[in-house]
Amino acid sequence: MKSAIVLGVHPFAVSHSRTGIQHMAMGLAERGVSVDYLSVPASPFDLIGQARRQRLIRYLRHAGNSPNMRPASGLHEFTFFSMIPIHSLFVPHQFMLHGVHGLAPRWLQKKEYGLCLHDVGPTMAYLPKIKSEKTVLRLNDGPRAFATLPICLVRELEKRISEGWYDEIWAVSTPLVEHVNEKLHSPSRVRLIPNGGPDQSSGIAGPAALHVKRAVCLGSYSDWLDPTLVLKAAALLPDWEFHFVGAGYERFADSDNVRFLAPVDYADVPRLLRNYSVGLLPYKDDSQHMRYVHRPLKFYEYYACGLGVAAADVGGLREGLGEMASYGRNPEEFAQAVLESVGRAGAVSADERRRFLEQNSWAARMDAMWNALEALGFPTHHP
Repeated sequence: MKSAIVLGVHPFAVSHSRTGIQHMAMGLAERGVSVDYLSVPASPFDLIGQARRQRLIRYLRHAGNSPNMRPASGLHEFTFFSMIPIHSLFVPHQFMLHGVHGLAPRWLQKKEYGLCLHDVGPTMAYLPKIKSEKTVLRLNDGPRAFATLPICLVRELEKRISEGWYDEIWAVSTPLVEHVNEKLHSPSRVRLIPNGGPDQSSGIAGPAALHVKRAVCLGSYSDWLDPTLVLKAAALLPDWEFHFVGAGYERFADSDNVRFLAPVDYADVPRLLRNYSVGLLPYKDDSQHMRYVHRPLKFYEYYACGLGVAAADVGGLREGLGEMASYGRNPEEFAQAVLESVGRAGAVSADERRRFLEQNSWAARMDAMWNALEALGFPTHHP
């Protein structure tokens, strides 16, 4: 049976919008590949914080020797143990990575896979222990997004790219393709395989509540988001409600018409979004990072549910989203973008939305990935 190991970040059990690498792991399993998926390892520091404790509990229940969950048929998720978190603050030197991959279970070091697929994240630390016939990097972020990773891990990644260690590199945006070819001079083939959106068969597409004056920013807080932009724009639209739905917003407080809500399960996202008329993309003006971002995953979720989209006019968003969004650089412009996006969404016909989603669904992306793997010689016969 065909086998693959996918090095991810987030566990499937966590309430989180599904990431690109998780979609790809699911897609491989759906096409008959036996997939082992690694999420970020547990460590002694996971005693602090509820989400971290849950990760430690997942490890303690299975000790990395059996799957802590099976998200789908043929897909097995594992959580390993590390003496230290794989973070720049804890791993300043290369030799310290032995405290990570050196504790990998013996079965991982013995098993041989047909494919290793990973994106840029902490679990890259396990690459020295993995045996695979083909290795593919999914380049999902620009250099600025590597800030929390150990610098030694980033340098090792760039070395692998420059030396042609990967059989192929799949970049999620054109600027990332250019970065690999022009800055890192990779001899490996680089393909453009962008993020995808919900498949029509999932039932996620449906009518939004365009008559409701309510906007949402879906997903956990990150350094690239700018909640302050929304807070200031919300003050200009007192008859609107603005909700942030996700983890990590503890530093922000509710205001008269802005609320910070707990994350929801991925399966509940469609039902949640149908309570809103506008989806928000309030990113910071960080050219070193945002130039690589064209179509964030949450955009597809907004669009699939018929919401208008109001985006910060930064980086590659305007190039990637075009007329499917309205834009603003400051609170006044962003507030106007919220209002304009409702009319823009209402002008899109159901057929037009359906065609776009079909062309840009994760199912379509999986077809592209499958063709790439076939060209690499990875057996892709359907079961």
